[in-house]
Amino acid sequence: MRMEKNNKMIEMLSTPENAERIEKLINALPTIEHAVTLLQELDRLGVLDTIFSLTCAVANSKNMLSDEMISGAASLGSTGIELLAKIGSPEVQKVLSVIMDHSVELSQSMINAERVKGITGLIKALKDPEVQQGLGSIFAFLKVFGRYVKSAKEDNV
Repeated sequence: MRMEKNNKMIEMLSTPENAERIEKLINALPTIEHAVTLLQELDRLGVLDTIFSLTCAVANSKNMLSDEMISGAASLGSTGIELLAKIGSPEVQKVLSVIMDHSVELSQSMINAERVKGITGLIKALKDPEVQQGLGSIFAFLKVFGRYVKSAKEDNV
C-alpha cells in the first residue's frame, strides 16, 4: 500500500506542470525563507496578531464602506499610529492597544448592536458593569479634554 502511494506521488510530481511548479518553488526558497523570517520577527514583537486583526477588520468593513470612507479610515489609522509612536504614557498605549487588538470584535459588536429603546432601555444598559466602566473611562477622558479646551479658549481671548 505504501509503495503504491510512493509510486503515485512520484508519478504526480513527474508531470511537466508539477515539475515546473517544483522548480519555481525551489527557485523561490530564498524569498520564502526571508518571508518566514519576517513573520517570525513580527510574531516575536507581538504585532503579528494585531496586523492580522487589522486586516480582518478592513476586509470585514470593506463592503460597508465607500472608497472615500476607506481612504479617510486609512488616513486616520496612519495618524493614529504616528500618535501612538509619540505617546509615552503606558496607560494611553494600553487603551489604544485594546482597541487595535480587539478591532474585529469591536467592529462586529457595533454592527450587531441592538438599538437602545427609550429611557427604560437606557437604564437597563446603564446597569451593565462593563458599560459603567466604559462610561467612567470616557467621562474621565472628557474631563481632562474639557479642561484643556477651556484653557485653550481662554488663551485666545
